[in-house]
Amino acid sequence: MTRPTVTFVCTGNTCRSPLAMALARRLWPDTVQVESAGLRALPGEPAAAAAQTVAREHRADLSGHRSRRLQAGDLERPGWIIGMTRAHVAMLARHLDPTGPVRLGLLGAPGEDLRGRPTPVAEEVNDPFGGDVERYRATAEQLARLLALWTCHVGDLELEDGS
Repeated sequence: MTRPTVTFVCTGNTCRSPLAMALARRLWPDTVQVESAGLRALPGEPAAAAAQTVAREHRADLSGHRSRRLQAGDLERPGWIIGMTRAHVAMLARHLDPTGPVRLGLLGAPGEDLRGRPTPVAEEVNDPFGGDVERYRATAEQLARLLALWTCHVGDLELEDGS
């Protein structure tokens, strides 16, 4: 039985989306398959050292993470693709079939399917790239808070998908 997929998307896939993925896997271990990707990722890069440190502090592991660019197949699987910022969502919307099986979300707008709709003014996830470990901790706390708000929507996805 295939579980629906939640794919978190940022720019380079070394900071925000891998942290979101790691935290979501701990939060939703049996609900959905969780992945991450970047819109402009250089494939094969490890997660930022500070992201790995903060993930370990949350009892998650990013040591084996390697960045990857979002692929066309990601836009065709049932589930959610969730951007970290309004700009990410706008870029994704240009490539997403509004009648396809993928829902488009902004992490700061829990449960809102933005396929074919304008991106709402909502909280965006701060980019810790180049910052110290404290900046990554603040991003992880923001991610954890927003992910908790998504929990009931991920459960709805599982029930609607029939998985």
